[in-house]
Amino acid sequence: MSGAARSRVGLAVVVAAVALLPALESDFQRGLDSDAVIIALLVLSVVVLTGFVGQISFCQYSFAAIGAFTVGALMDGHGWSFWLALPVGVAAAVLTGVLVGIPALRLSGLLLAVLTIAVALFTDRFLLVTGTWDGFSGGAVPWHPERPSLLGAPLTGSYAYYLFVLAILCAAILVVWNLRTGKTGRVLRAVRDSELAAATVGLDVTAWKLAAFGLSAGLAGLAGALLAVRIGSVSPGSYDFLHSVQLTALATVMGVSTIASAPAAAIGTVFGPELLSGISVSSTWFPLLIGGTLIVQLVLVPEGAVVRTRNDIARLSRLLSARRGRDPAVAGASR
Repeated sequence: MSGAARSRVGLAVVVAAVALLPALESDFQRGLDSDAVIIALLVLSVVVLTGFVGQISFCQYSFAAIGAFTVGALMDGHGWSFWLALPVGVAAAVLTGVLVGIPALRLSGLLLAVLTIAVALFTDRFLLVTGTWDGFSGGAVPWHPERPSLLGAPLTGSYAYYLFVLAILCAAILVVWNLRTGKTGRVLRAVRDSELAAATVGLDVTAWKLAAFGLSAGLAGLAGALLAVRIGSVSPGSYDFLHSVQLTALATVMGVSTIASAPAAAIGTVFGPELLSGISVSSTWFPLLIGGTLIVQLVLVPEGAVVRTRNDIARLSRLLSARRGRDPAVAGASR
């Protein structure tokens, strides 16, 4: 069996295990699993924007809020179906991402970070505040969107909803993977490495950066809408600026250049506080733990934990293959 075939088989086994094992868990645990899958979508949005194009963002939860509150307002406030409200919520997040991307076109580094922080604070302190736009935020009473049915099967059960969001995550990862390995990925890497060089060879840098902002915001908006329906409530505290900072920090620790960091960072985000609680440590220490880990990671493993692990495994595999090739006993057996 070739290496590619082994990789596909291994991936299929992992996906099957991730899909089937939660069937043996409690409803509470499956709720955490669903949260992890949804957070993985949010981290994937960071990978698209930062890993592919090199743009910094501290407002991913603001994009998620656009998707969540749009779906909540349309479903609970206007009686829309989830299947009609969801694409509108995602489209609203995409449009917001493009609008944020327009002033970001000429910014980078610290200035771009400040811009996205300003967007996050504007969302927290103005847009979602009671009295600013109650038709969107719900005012003093949060929206309560209900879980939908899919092909006649209700998604009210914890396992059914988990499988639903897992399928969406797998589809999103497949789309992002195809973008990365195809021509689009090469173009985005060219824009990330040198915008001047990319423009010199005829690439429309402006269009590609805006497309990356839109795609990233769309993924975040999708995650926000799914999270709102899973919880059954939409409140500003679930989408504040600090959530965006923590998300970006964990994505950086794992490595924003690889898609595999999305599930890894999501597992850390959701189950890290639970692990601390299990050893009688307050979960309020979790942000401090993330900050300390980020400092160590930037010094010792700047490429990210997932990327380093993947590279170490590949290096070890090549070393073992080379040793087997030089082993006379193995060579004789092969004859």
